[in-house]
Amino acid sequence: MEKNKLNSMFENLLHIGNKTNFWNAKMKPYIYGSVNGIHVINLVKTSEKLDEVKKELEKLTSEGKKVLFVWTKLQAKSSIKKLAVDTWNYYVTEKWVPGLLTNFKTIKRRIVSYIKLLKDADRWAFDVLTKKEKASKMLELEKLDKAYSWVKEMKKLPEIIFVVDGIYEEQAIKEANNLKIPVFAIFNTNGDDTIVSNFVPANTNSVKSIDYLISEITPSIKKAKAPSTKAKVNKFTEKKEATKKAPVKKETPKKEAPKKEEKVEVKKEEVKKAPAKKTTTKKEEK
Repeated sequence: MEKNKLNSMFENLLHIGNKTNFWNAKMKPYIYGSVNGIHVINLVKTSEKLDEVKKELEKLTSEGKKVLFVWTKLQAKSSIKKLAVDTWNYYVTEKWVPGLLTNFKTIKRRIVSYIKLLKDADRWAFDVLTKKEKASKMLELEKLDKAYSWVKEMKKLPEIIFVVDGIYEEQAIKEANNLKIPVFAIFNTNGDDTIVSNFVPANTNSVKSIDYLISEITPSIKKAKAPSTKAKVNKFTEKKEATKKAPVKKETPKKEAPKKEEKVEVKKEEVKKAPAKKTTTKKEEK
């Protein structure tokens, strides 16, 4: 199994590092050697670190902790989005807004205004405005959409940050470290393992490499989210059953009420008819 795993990692180009003149000495334990001026990552170490990250993520997410995935590079954005959507977590793929974590209170206000603009756009409220006003509103909506598209549901700070390229997303790591939020990262040979809680040494410049790592990480997060989704489904079905039973109880007294009234009306008519017959008989006798 270990050989098959190493072969698949090799086929997905996880072993290719950066150029030898563009590296960090702290990553030396995870480098196997160099070929044609490019570092080669030790895949045995990568496999060990990947297992550690998977176990830790499964443990933390099983406690109900939310993850914020950060990946603003062009490569493999769709796979990061899919992972976040499938596991009901948050993601940032367009750009990192400075102060998203450290200045979350003010960012939250911006998210509120973004949600209002989205509602106005859905209601066609911009059509009432002039062309100039409509254009400015649409531009503002586009900017906010890039910054807060999937973070709009984030009502509180995430408990875990997962960064795909630790060097490229340095600002996100700094903010998370200031707030003491655990950070998981994928580092190339220019990374720094001391600034994160746990990491995976691997190629961050290849789409194949990132897709492989995400496919490995996804099951460990999905397992943690499975019980919470089942509980939501059970609650939903219970509410449905309650609503179905409620109208049956209300309908029964309404059906019985008109039956009683009909009986009373019949009795009244019988009483009225009785004296009418007596009066007619007296006149005939006379």
